[in-house]
Amino acid sequence: MALTQVYWDHHIPLPKLTSLQAKVTVALVALLCFCNSYDGEFVFDDSEAIVNNKDLRPTTPLSSIWCNDFWGSNLRSNSSHKSYRPLTVLTFSLKKHVVDTNKLQLVG
Repeated sequence: MALTQVYWDHHIPLPKLTSLQAKVTVALVALLCFCNSYDGEFVFDDSEAIVNNKDLRPTTPLSSIWCNDFWGSNLRSNSSHKSYRPLTVLTFSLKKHVVDTNKLQLVG
């Protein structure tokens, strides 16, 4: 008994997209899927990772993200989880700076 291959391109009519059109389509679908969550509340461990993280405070030097764990504790501390994610903390810091700057511009 020979196995036959099914070519779905002949059965499902899909438009042919260029590479750029496909990328834009995927980006728009992704934005559409998550747009209702942008104004949402923090959940689970977000408060500890973002709100209470001392690395995200304006008084903390940016260089501290290279010495602290994800939660803002010193990596050498016994209470540290040793979860080292400096690029994630850096993006949190940049986002917080942009949001805080925009709030100041809107108020003043």
